[in-house]
Amino acid sequence: MTEKSENNKAEETENKKRPSRARFLTYVGANIVGAVLILVGISLLFWVGRPYATLYLSSSTIEALEVKAQEGPRTLDNRIIIPAVLVDAPIIEGFTEEALKTGAGHVVDSASPGEKGNVILAGHNYAYFVKGDQNLFSLLHLIKKGTPIYVFWGGKKYTYRSTRKWTVDRDNPSIFDETKGPMLTLIASASSWDSVTISSTRRLLVRAVPFDSK
Repeated sequence: MTEKSENNKAEETENKKRPSRARFLTYVGANIVGAVLILVGISLLFWVGRPYATLYLSSSTIEALEVKAQEGPRTLDNRIIIPAVLVDAPIIEGFTEEALKTGAGHVVDSASPGEKGNVILAGHNYAYFVKGDQNLFSLLHLIKKGTPIYVFWGGKKYTYRSTRKWTVDRDNPSIFDETKGPMLTLIASASSWDSVTISSTRRLLVRAVPFDSK
């Protein structure tokens, strides 16, 4: 067999291997992409279902918060308790980042509980990927109409019931609207993100009135 024939055979063999190699690489690539998509899907399902799973697994905590709300906290600190959505945190004066790192921030120019006007409290949610009281409004979007909200202020207990929830742009001035009658407004970030500022562009608002209001 001549050297030329051997070279031709080697070239033919190499040409036969190329499609097999290409198919193998395509197969591996498709499996990698498929695995990534499955992991992304599982992550999304976990993220969406996390609030509901948290409530389902926290029935004893909800009951304990109900008892605490009825008996009142052991300290005279201003505090907000919403057993249905696992809120139990101090109320800090001021709508600042420092206040929100500790608990619910009371907007200074808003009314105080017991006064006529709009009591405005703001808090972080889990979209900020933090723990503890910092994400005290994580489940606020699950609150239902008629849910009791307990606010302890100045040694007194004020009970509200939720009447409405909706979302607005974060720069919407209606967030801080005043009201003629006694009202409570809770503010948290909603799940719509600005990739430039890495922050939520929407706000979730929950409106509540004194429990005995019609």
